[in-house]
Amino acid sequence: MFELLLLLSILTILLYHFFIWKPLDTSVLYKNHPFLLFAHRGAQLKEPENTIPAFKQAIADGCNAIELDVYRTKDGHLIVFHDNSLERITGAVGRVAEKTLTELQSLNAANHWSGRTERIPTLKAVVDAVPDHVVFNFEIKNFSFFSEQRTELELVRFIHENDLRDRVILSSFNPLNIWRVKMADPSIFTALLWYNPSLFSLRHPMGVHLSHPDIFHPYMDNLNWGVRFWSRIKHIPMHVWVVNEPERMEQFAREPMIKGIMSDDAERLAKTLGYKVK
Repeated sequence: MFELLLLLSILTILLYHFFIWKPLDTSVLYKNHPFLLFAHRGAQLKEPENTIPAFKQAIADGCNAIELDVYRTKDGHLIVFHDNSLERITGAVGRVAEKTLTELQSLNAANHWSGRTERIPTLKAVVDAVPDHVVFNFEIKNFSFFSEQRTELELVRFIHENDLRDRVILSSFNPLNIWRVKMADPSIFTALLWYNPSLFSLRHPMGVHLSHPDIFHPYMDNLNWGVRFWSRIKHIPMHVWVVNEPERMEQFAREPMIKGIMSDDAERLAKTLGYKVK
């Protein structure tokens, strides 16, 4: 009897995780914008990536959504920065998560831009700097199994404190981050990122059933039949990254389940697909 109950429990769990679970209704994200034009790290071809000028320029260029990367500093602040180490962007040495906010804001986030000086911005400063209609994708920069940095949990709190639930997606390559967000608040929109995942990866089209994201964020060359199949079956919208060629922007925009595109070239994206947001 015990063995039968155990077997039934296991089958029930598997049935739920692979077939019964439902993503959130994400229609509110598209209420004001039927198609999302994401500036990937802002208008990074014109301004230093992940800085406030880059985000403002992206909006000026015609984008209605911003993709950015979030770390939690050593002293608990959420800042916008892409790399794990400081070297490429600032020329300094060390890991971002091991620095305090004061230490990070003493660095130049435009180190490779001649004659430019820009601070590494806090997430709050970025949100306050752009119009209220803009949709955000916050990529969680935390690859830890045990979540030592607690970045995703701090982001949940940040979304609540700033009333951002209807205009923010929390995305990650790490499915554990998605689980932790859903455990903290199941109502927050999540997206699973992947780039060339193996068959056994949790980022594989089958593996998404274990993390239960609300949106798919596949790399453009990994938009295969499996992704498209589960997108249709589960009614999960897709935002494809990172697309810089107009022909491919147009190609992806014609697919009904693709509701957004991320690009390094904010101006080109807006000029190519601006008709989709009107």
